[in-house]
Amino acid sequence: MIRPFSFSDLDSILQIEKQSFPKSPYDWTIFLNLYTLYPKTFLVYAHTTYDQKEVEIWGYIIFSQDGHIISIAVHPRHRRKGVGKELLQRAMKIPYFKKVWAEVRRSNLGAQAFYSKMGFQITGAVPNYYGNEDALIIQWTPVIYESY
Repeated sequence: MIRPFSFSDLDSILQIEKQSFPKSPYDWTIFLNLYTLYPKTFLVYAHTTYDQKEVEIWGYIIFSQDGHIISIAVHPRHRRKGVGKELLQRAMKIPYFKKVWAEVRRSNLGAQAFYSKMGFQITGAVPNYYGNEDALIIQWTPVIYESY
């Protein structure tokens, strides 16, 4: 189930972040600032355990009101289960977005393949975006059908 972030999710989010982005993980202050900036679009994928006694956070997404994916990550144990796809589709389904875009490390071939599979295309690059590594700008534009 995808739902809004709550402060009780923070420890789980930090664990996912450290495992997903070991070179440059966000810390708790960054997440709290992002929540302040994007309270309606900071979402988590919460999974209720089989016995219904516990809720585990499997992933999260944060995006701006104009379609910029600030961050998306899925816990390594739960990748390739459709979690990232569901989270990203939530942003892609916002009807007023003219585009959805993000920055991806040039070396992150897994993320590039994921976005490509979701219909994103590389539209540019930002030199040294990650300090000593370039970012690729990836973008998805919804198809608008006009009726005649």
